[in-house]
Amino acid sequence: MTTQKCAACHRISVSESKYCIHHKQAFDILVNNYKTWVDGFGGFLWQDYLIRLSKMQETGNWVKQVIDVELKK
Repeated sequence: MTTQKCAACHRISVSESKYCIHHKQAFDILVNNYKTWVDGFGGFLWQDYLIRLSKMQETGNWVKQVIDVELKK
C-alpha cells in the first residue's frame, strides 16, 4: 500500500482521494455548493464558478488551494 501526498499540500491524502482531509472537505464543499450557484445565478460552468470563488476575499485558503489544483486540470 502506497501513501500519496495531497495534490494541494504536503499532507497524506485520504483513501480514494487526491486530497488530505482538510482539502477534501474544501473540495466537497465546493462540489455541494456548485448547484446552489447554478440555481441562483443561472448557467454557470464549473470552471467559471471556481474562477469567481478564487477572486472572492471571503473564500478561505484551503478552498483557494483546491481551486488552484482543479483549474490546472
